[in-house]
Amino acid sequence: MNKTPVNDAVWEAFQQGSEPAFRALYVAHYKLLVNYGRRFGAENALIEDAVHDLFLELWHYRRTLTKPQSIQSYLLKSFRNRLLTQLAQQYRFQSNGEEDAGFGLLPAEPSAEDRLIEAGLSHEQQLRVQKAMALLSPRQQEILYLRYFSDFDYEQICAVMGITYHTARTQMHQALTALRRRLQENWLVCLLLMLTAQ
Repeated sequence: MNKTPVNDAVWEAFQQGSEPAFRALYVAHYKLLVNYGRRFGAENALIEDAVHDLFLELWHYRRTLTKPQSIQSYLLKSFRNRLLTQLAQQYRFQSNGEEDAGFGLLPAEPSAEDRLIEAGLSHEQQLRVQKAMALLSPRQQEILYLRYFSDFDYEQICAVMGITYHTARTQMHQALTALRRRLQENWLVCLLLMLTAQ
């Protein structure tokens, strides 16, 4: 979750060319964007390149940008679009070569593994949660990540992912139902421990 809010004054100062405001914007969102990028199974170098490219573009076009309703949602959506484009280009390039890229939207094991360990879940519980999460669709995994790890509301999730409110709610319901079914009596305890360990 982004713990350093960037207010309207910082955004306006950034638009007017303030380097300290630009740096504050970058520092406040860098970790959030990198962690979000890891959800797509991208290599760290590609994620960092996408973050840097995003901020270079923001700086270049700062005077023509309008102030978004939610700076965090705007940055996540812009970053998501940029990263998915770069992943698709990388996949096409690797597919034309000798290697099989094995492109997938999200990794089989969620990046919440460290959180599970810190939460004190047993090894068996960790494996059960990881397996249950891996069986969710990429979209369901992404919605869970945005809702519980980034603390986004449904409107923000819709803006970032480009989906309707109804779709977001339906996918969330299906994801939680699947987790409840797969984790049985311990599903809520495991999920809460995972979420509170961030």
